[in-house]
Amino acid sequence: MERRRLLNSGLLLTGTAAVGSLAMMAGLARSGRAAPAFTELNGWINTDAPITLDGLRGKVVLVNFWTYSCINSRRPMVYLKRWQTEYGPLGLQVIGIHTPEFRFEHARANVETYVREEGISFPVAQDNDFHTWNAFGNDAWPGFYLLDRDGRLVLSRLGEDNAHEIEMTIRNQLHLPSTGMVGRPGDDPDLSGIGSPELYFGTKHPTPQDRSQSPRPGEARYSFDQAMNPAFNRYLLDGTWSREEEPLVLRSARGRLRLSFSAADLHLVAGAPETAALRIRLDGGAPSAVEVNRPTLYTLVHGAPYREHMLELEADTPGLALFSVTFG
Repeated sequence: MERRRLLNSGLLLTGTAAVGSLAMMAGLARSGRAAPAFTELNGWINTDAPITLDGLRGKVVLVNFWTYSCINSRRPMVYLKRWQTEYGPLGLQVIGIHTPEFRFEHARANVETYVREEGISFPVAQDNDFHTWNAFGNDAWPGFYLLDRDGRLVLSRLGEDNAHEIEMTIRNQLHLPSTGMVGRPGDDPDLSGIGSPELYFGTKHPTPQDRSQSPRPGEARYSFDQAMNPAFNRYLLDGTWSREEEPLVLRSARGRLRLSFSAADLHLVAGAPETAALRIRLDGGAPSAVEVNRPTLYTLVHGAPYREHMLELEADTPGLALFSVTFG
């Protein structure tokens, strides 16, 4: 599964094996070192006062780097919340470090809304300028760093496929029996059937728009007449769109997009100045509707067979902004 861009290397992880290998290397490199301090954060949520690692001495601490519009950051929230509930009374403290990918994720109100809707009760810090991310040497969303009661790193992992190992290590640090119940179905999801990488719409990344449309930065008029169907893992546009640094923005009264992908789920990061009703067709089937308003992640397809699909999206809301699509 694609893991979002690696800021320090410019690479994208393109499979669970690659994620596992990099995660293992990271863990071996950092294990046993004193954890760096939380550095130049932009505020805290779910706590009345800033938290320091020195103030957490005596607790086992799990630091999670995440960002709210990333599906790879969202899925682990299920077990992170469970761990805080189950192991918190026994000495575990989960700390979320929200380090944003997109500009709209810098806004405290947006982060607070997601934290409230998701029911996250553990402390969350905003790391808008990546200072704590860089201090930890983190490379991807999500990143996990487990500290012992003396504040030393005992395990670091990147990506989603590590929940069972992390929970076993938490139990070990809390001196709980290794034979206890560990893990739930879905904690480590099987993402091996996904055949599409994460795709970005803005100029900050290479565009996956089909070359038959001569994609370019700035505002341009596109038509499905240029090509009826996009190449695999590519998309076509119809209408007037403006390609900006992060989003692709609809400028005409009506716009459409066709995207070829291979996955069971499709998640769109998007926002709109007013509520936009997206009309969605999968493989030419019956239409469905998804409402987009504040910038966040929206699930357009869920539970389709793992094979190649064609998605068509249509909207009548100028100002609709598309940022990226991820898959599951």
